[in-house]
Amino acid sequence: MTLITVRQLGVDDAAAFLELRQRALRDHPDVYASTADEWDVPVSHAVERIQRNVVFGGFVDDTLAGVVTLSLTARRATKQRHKAEIWSVYVAPEHRCLGIAKAMMVQTIAEAKQLGFLAVMLSVADGNLTALRLYESMGFLRYGTEPQAIRLPDDGRFIDNHFMQLDLIEQ
Repeated sequence: MTLITVRQLGVDDAAAFLELRQRALRDHPDVYASTADEWDVPVSHAVERIQRNVVFGGFVDDTLAGVVTLSLTARRATKQRHKAEIWSVYVAPEHRCLGIAKAMMVQTIAEAKQLGFLAVMLSVADGNLTALRLYESMGFLRYGTEPQAIRLPDDGRFIDNHFMQLDLIEQ
């Protein structure tokens, strides 16, 4: 039987986190703003990301299968600190359809609430219908679209980003 768990990543998870992040960027360049080359970095970069934010990992048995980052520093202006941002949601293809993404998102939202945030925000690339459906099923509402938010370096194609927010006051 497969055991699925979600927990906050620590510095000991940094190498696995970095490997999974690089895989996400290589396999899905059309849904993330960063490139795989930008994440061709030492493990210390992943350690810093884990230390400066709350990063949850979804595990299948003992294997890191998915990640999601709750950014604690994206909104630095005093009048915007009531909102947190969710970044870089990813589940490896061989572990999809097990409920890992939803479980990680539930944990991330609970953490944001516990930390006192009043809303969480994220963006999702146009065409990423699986992610869009997940976020909508969790109560996120789309409030805008940034046209041509991402320009793919290989072929010059543009991808729009949809902005979504979940209010935590009512949760």
